[in-house]
Amino acid sequence: MPIPSPVSSRLSARQVLPAIAGIYISQTLLTAITTQSLPALLRDAGATLQMAGLAALWWLPWGLKFLWAPMVERWRLPAHEPRRRSRTLLLAGQWLLAGILLGMGVASLNGLLPLQTHGTWILALLLLSALVAATTDIACDGFTVEQLASQQRGWGNVAQVGGSYVGAMLGGGGFLLIVSHAGLSQALLATALAIVVLSLPMLVLREPARSPAQTGHHQPSLMHALRRPQVVHGLLLLLLGSIGVRLTLSMMGPLLLDHGVSMERLGWLFGTFSVFAGLTGAFLGGALVRRAPGWRAVWLAVGLEACVLAALAGAAAASNVPQPLLTGLVGLMFGAMGCAWVALYSVLMGVASPQQAGVDFTLFQSADALLAAAGGVAGGWLAGQWGYEACFGLAAALTMVATVVIRQYAALDVPAIQEDSAHA
Repeated sequence: MPIPSPVSSRLSARQVLPAIAGIYISQTLLTAITTQSLPALLRDAGATLQMAGLAALWWLPWGLKFLWAPMVERWRLPAHEPRRRSRTLLLAGQWLLAGILLGMGVASLNGLLPLQTHGTWILALLLLSALVAATTDIACDGFTVEQLASQQRGWGNVAQVGGSYVGAMLGGGGFLLIVSHAGLSQALLATALAIVVLSLPMLVLREPARSPAQTGHHQPSLMHALRRPQVVHGLLLLLLGSIGVRLTLSMMGPLLLDHGVSMERLGWLFGTFSVFAGLTGAFLGGALVRRAPGWRAVWLAVGLEACVLAALAGAAAASNVPQPLLTGLVGLMFGAMGCAWVALYSVLMGVASPQQAGVDFTLFQSADALLAAAGGVAGGWLAGQWGYEACFGLAAALTMVATVVIRQYAALDVPAIQEDSAHA
């Protein structure tokens, strides 16, 4: 059961949702540019595969941001002061990201940053933006938990997950489209402008101060989070519920290619179709959270993932599976993932302590990012050694186990620890 949020002044959901959606779209826009578009552009410019592969370093700050989350949270929520600094930190991060991209765009426009000879510098600047974006995300998560009441957090996660899909579409296909028609410099300048525009809903907000009861002696820390059983349980259930998806996510493209799907069709599938499926799943997840709040929504969504993974394992083992069926199952998997992420992160927002929401939620996200890195490597090894059917079959079995465990946990109706809200 999530910790009840303390009674305090909040912004309305109509103010909060567009503001956080703009931040999350910006973050995923940069993620897609660095991890999808940049490797393709570097390779096209003659860079080695090793150089293109270095773009994966983008994920390092996201996996390790829990290390500096307490410092960010202490600055965001100063002790003995009623003010919050979330908006200040978020806007500073957005302006810095826009400034980095603006500088890169101007340099490229003047011929100072060609891909052929300065790919390393471009990669380094984008990795600097990863550090800024990951730090900004700590404040955004804390802001979201504080400003959305528990019954609104499902829609907050729709904004988060849905914004991620939109950002991925813009930073992947959209960025490459601009590069192909107008050049790299124009694409970078357009991205800087987009980040400024996406920041406007946050700019017009006025963040409410904390109540006297919320300003105390608490110092946000990782140990405070890890001493709370709810956080530990949340971490374990997050890892258990996500491991199947993380094992197979990077193998879906190779699976389709090896079953005869053309590269053009694969691009369409991972572009428009996957975004549509993911957004649909995210909205269904928001509705599911309202109908079955808490961990009930999570086990239902994870159970759906287990069923689709089992179907994909069967299709991978078949010799003559129709391509439309296989692509349909992959699309259904994207929808199930969108639904599950909304349900899971909604309940984890409720688990986060009001005293240090940014730290607690960052811990969950960092664990998922590190699992994604390890799962991608393990999934590739499994598929290479024993075939796709073994990789997807193991993922389905693990996800079914997760469904049973999470359902049992939801049925226990674990009582919330009240001390955090009492001192918040």
